[in-house]
Amino acid sequence: MKPETNMQTGIGAADDDVDLGEYLAVLSESKGLIFGVTLLVLLLGVAYAFIARPIYSVDAVVQVEQSKTSIDSALGDMADLLGGSSPTEAEMQIMQSRLVLSQVIANQHLDIVVDPVAFPVFGGAWARYFAPDSGLADPLFGMDGFAWGGEVLQIDSLEVPVSYYNNKIKILAGDNGYYTVFDPDKNAVLQGEVGKAAEVGIGKERLRIFVSEMVARPGVTFKVIKKDPVTAISDVDSVLKVGEQGKQSGIIGVSYSDTDPVRAAKTIDDIVNLYLRQNVERRSAEAEQTLAFLGKQLPVLKQNMDTAAAVLNEYRIRAGSVDMAKETQVVLDQSVSLQSDLVKLRQKREELVQRFTPSHPQVVAVDAQIDRISALLKDLDRRVQALPDEQKQILQLERDAKVATDLYVTLLNNAQQLQIAKAGTVGNVRIIDHALVPTDPDKPKKGLVIAIAFVLGGFLGLVSAFIKHALRGGVEDPDVIEKTIGLPVYATVPHSRLQAKLSRRLHGNIDQNLLLFSQDRDDLSIESLRSLRTTLHFVMMEAKNNVIMVTGPSPGLGKSFLSMNLSAVLATAGKRVLVIDADLRRGHLHEYVGLSRGAGVSDCVTGQVDFFGAVRATPIEGLDLMSTGAVPPNPSELLLHERFAQAVEQAAREYDHVLIDSPPVLAVTDAAVVGRLAGASLLVVKAGANPLREVEVAVKRLRQAGINLRGVLFNDVTKIGGRYGAGKYVYQYAYKNK
Repeated sequence: MKPETNMQTGIGAADDDVDLGEYLAVLSESKGLIFGVTLLVLLLGVAYAFIARPIYSVDAVVQVEQSKTSIDSALGDMADLLGGSSPTEAEMQIMQSRLVLSQVIANQHLDIVVDPVAFPVFGGAWARYFAPDSGLADPLFGMDGFAWGGEVLQIDSLEVPVSYYNNKIKILAGDNGYYTVFDPDKNAVLQGEVGKAAEVGIGKERLRIFVSEMVARPGVTFKVIKKDPVTAISDVDSVLKVGEQGKQSGIIGVSYSDTDPVRAAKTIDDIVNLYLRQNVERRSAEAEQTLAFLGKQLPVLKQNMDTAAAVLNEYRIRAGSVDMAKETQVVLDQSVSLQSDLVKLRQKREELVQRFTPSHPQVVAVDAQIDRISALLKDLDRRVQALPDEQKQILQLERDAKVATDLYVTLLNNAQQLQIAKAGTVGNVRIIDHALVPTDPDKPKKGLVIAIAFVLGGFLGLVSAFIKHALRGGVEDPDVIEKTIGLPVYATVPHSRLQAKLSRRLHGNIDQNLLLFSQDRDDLSIESLRSLRTTLHFVMMEAKNNVIMVTGPSPGLGKSFLSMNLSAVLATAGKRVLVIDADLRRGHLHEYVGLSRGAGVSDCVTGQVDFFGAVRATPIEGLDLMSTGAVPPNPSELLLHERFAQAVEQAAREYDHVLIDSPPVLAVTDAAVVGRLAGASLLVVKAGANPLREVEVAVKRLRQAGINLRGVLFNDVTKIGGRYGAGKYVYQYAYKNK
């Protein structure tokens, strides 16, 4: 017996060169898979493009006027090179601050999310695309419990317990404008009416709601979410984009996205208007503070002025006409001037103390001026004391009246000027472009989504093809078998599309000749078998008899196809050929030539018929068939019977060639029994289906049984590639009666 060739579990002898043809062959083999995956992803992309809720984007433009300092003017262009923070950056932060956004959320009710419950998957898209312009859309399939378009629920006010925040509550539309509110646990907690406030106690908290409008069929449900302030601000800020257009241009672009184009436009307008208002209020805040202070002082000063004037008039009436001396007039003028300055400084100090601490340099400077004027007033008081009593009295009264009048008039003028300044304050911000309601959504971009889906589908299809090829792990190159196992490959039989069609018609065929040889003698598969016929002529010269066993490692490799068509090719050479179906479990060679199972191997072995009674002619001249016969319960025992060996010996004498189609090696032990009777055995390996390790185990098992394994038939070749790895495999086959 020929010594066993050393078998390797690897394929290190395989060629390391990358074969582009191999990759192209993988793609060609899996073109159906690639097309299917691409089509599936493309359809998903198309569905997403038309079903996904559209997002509308609106924008506005704001200008921030930048005032340059004297240092900036001196530096000129160098100021830009030196860097420094732009005032625009601070304005952008203000626009995105809670100061602005919280008021916008309250104005536009952005913390309340209302969504009618639509039919799953496509109901929302149907409501958007097919709802009528006015009124409610007719329900499909009679399912009026879903929203099909035109439903409206306007909630102007909603207060919920803290535990309800960010959780879904449901509102069920009823008859005649009534509705029912369900808590997150789906318990009915409140019944209300459109246009009327409704509330109910939930523990120590309250649930209050005011629905101003509801358009829906009774039974339609709305999902409502009340967001907590932090979440609401975060959600608005996530879709609010604020950025400077150009470097230090002072032009700020503001954009906002929403599923409702009208609400998006109102929101962006509200944001820029509130930002503009706070900017103006911030710039007029100083004037507002001063006006508030003057508003408190003016009534007091007017009362002091009126009191001083009344006292002076009363004195003049009582004392009669009193003339002031020239010296007294000079002292009066000086005293009035100093008193006025002192009062102004004290008022200025009170105003500064509201903004600064007493130790601030401006407050300290005013205090110093007050001390100086107070000292001058003390000197004047000493001079006044030296005057006659009558002059002294009239001086004091005239001074009080004049100081009170001058001070009141001065502050009144200042207040009027501040009111004019406040009314004329415009701030350093102006709105360039207001928001416009968009007509087309910004997302999803249907064309782009479909294009991406097509490209992604193609890519995933390619990946799937190579993953499928890699997971299959079967031998693709017959050279690998020759180099690693040491068995010659006698024939590489290409894949036949016609045979694939014929195979689908085999089951139960009893009246048609479905041999590929009969259907198309020029098929490439038949040509390869003709080459095999020549090879077998030389191989069989060294064989002990003219019996050839055809087997394979596992089921489904095409050994029956090869046995029948090889027998037909041998018969056309003028030889008498007998093909024996020794696969007593699932044999079906008779179906290839349109015969019934009839009497066969099992009947001959059991003695029910003799050898010639088990042999039948086929439509191919020179080719006879011994089918399996009746399917036995003990196939292995029948093949071990002496009568089977005698039948094979008689066949060898009666025919030029005898081909035995045996069961798979790794599935059952029948091949080891049949192989001992054959002069040569051929192992069928299907391209890409049998891992190298599986082939090695099959070869080893046949050789251990003493079978003369001469070579390999490499079947169903669609490509010849380079290197494929082999690992560890567990072989289990369900090989039962057909």
